Amino acid sequence: MNITTNLELQKQRALYKKTIKIFGPPGTGKTHNLIERVLKGALRRNINPNNIAFISFTNKAVSTARDRALSAFPKYTLKDFNRFKTLHSYCRRYFQEEVFDTKDCMLDFALQNKIIRTSDSRVDDDNFTYKDWSLAIYDKARNMMEDPVKVYKKETYKKEPLNVYLRKIDTYEHYKRSGGENSFIDFTDMIGRAIDEIEFPPLDILILDEAQDFTPLQWSVIYKMCDNVKRIYLAGDDDQAIYRWNGADPKYFTTYFPGRKVVLRKTQRFGEAIYNFAQIIRRGIVDSEDKLYTHNNSQNNYVKRYLSFKEVPFNELNGTWYVLGRIHTTVNELRASAKDAGLYYKDNKGNKSFDEKQWEAIKAWTALNNGRKIGKKAAENLYKYVREIKDSDYRTQKFWLNIPDYQEFDFNDLREWAGLDMTDEYQSKAWWWILKRNFSPRQTIYFIRLLKRYGQDALNNEPSILIDTIHSVKGGEANNVLIYSKANWLSDFNNKSKLEKSDESRVYYTGVTRAKDTIHLLSTDYKYNYPIGKDYLVYLKENEQ
Repeated sequence: MNITTNLELQKQRALYKKTIKIFGPPGTGKTHNLIERVLKGALRRNINPNNIAFISFTNKAVSTARDRALSAFPKYTLKDFNRFKTLHSYCRRYFQEEVFDTKDCMLDFALQNKIIRTSDSRVDDDNFTYKDWSLAIYDKARNMMEDPVKVYKKETYKKEPLNVYLRKIDTYEHYKRSGGENSFIDFTDMIGRAIDEIEFPPLDILILDEAQDFTPLQWSVIYKMCDNVKRIYLAGDDDQAIYRWNGADPKYFTTYFPGRKVVLRKTQRFGEAIYNFAQIIRRGIVDSEDKLYTHNNSQNNYVKRYLSFKEVPFNELNGTWYVLGRIHTTVNELRASAKDAGLYYKDNKGNKSFDEKQWEAIKAWTALNNGRKIGKKAAENLYKYVREIKDSDYRTQKFWLNIPDYQEFDFNDLREWAGLDMTDEYQSKAWWWILKRNFSPRQTIYFIRLLKRYGQDALNNEPSILIDTIHSVKGGEANNVLIYSKANWLSDFNNKSKLEKSDESRVYYTGVTRAKDTIHLLSTDYKYNYPIGKDYLVYLKENEQ
């Protein structure tokens, strides 16, 4: 055995002694354990929070940990938790030069080089990450620390020939270097350079959340960080490793990184019916780490299948809803169906299903209709949607700037002082007769349906329905979850290799385990799909026995 091997063995043994790996199946309290036991336990032992790093895959997880710590220990401030970051943010402060988010950098490159056009509807789609297939595969190769050609050849679906792929890589790299003193690097470059250039400070505790989602390149940085760390906690669930498309490898968490294994054994999220259905999907996951867990005692949960969106009992069930699609195009279908049904919903970023400026205009006119006054801001917004204005000058910002902020208007005030060109009988008309400017017929019909179903007060509150991709709600939960099985060619189950099918099973396993009470499966006869209907038939057969 050579010296290098001995040194590696010693390093692995040292890592094993100071590392605990927490396997947290859905709803078993992984976040609770990290924050309530590990983090708060360390703070109660008077370990300085500046000597604790909490690294997670998402900003949301980082914010949750930091907020809970601040709430429990008010003597600390936000500055005390300056090592609670995503890995990209953690490394970013060590670089003086410009560092750009990889997806934004690639978008700018793709637009400037006319790979895509500004009119491309996908540009505003957050799920269309890199705006270009070849650049996405190149970034995957960098994250995997593998030769880009080798990674290209492994892809089942090849959108562009190899010569185009290589030319785009060369052009992209030239694009980043061509600015002279203004040249820059992207996030993936930064992580690669961090391995050689950053001397990470010593830490008492390093907590790595969602460990299954990190790439080999990112793990190389984590290994380096661990050299000067006294205690390491890794937490995650390899069954929810749904970022392999970007080079993530759950084996680093499950196998390669040494440590004592702790499995959280009981989910508090769902009962037997949802548990049994999730386990059927889980059977399709290869190389799943053994981590038996049990369900809670809830008797009210169930799984049901539908052939039409109209059949789903949104009105009959209380609580929150996740309505989930595999890809953005199917999410758009779900949102269109929800609007046709008059459902009030939001996306994962909190954007509501209607234009909030339009909603403010409806409320403003309703107030005037009922003889009440509205403020300056409401009146200015209202004028964007009313045709009956004497002169376009009354719509301008200049006109409204000259009016005091405290000024209020009723119907007659607007006619007398602000150019509203309406006779008395107009005041008695409902909003849909008045707001015909910048309101499409479809938007008007949707608002009418919403108000009929929910009433005005409910639309001022947050909606209980969220419609988005499965990836976007990872880590969340809802009382009721609807899963749409339609896909595209890239996500179609039948077109995939055994490993790729396993990855698709991980996505749908993650989706269904967001549910606390009920699961609703929306099937499709479209040629590209995930066979969740077959899983449902197996579920029915096994639960009849």
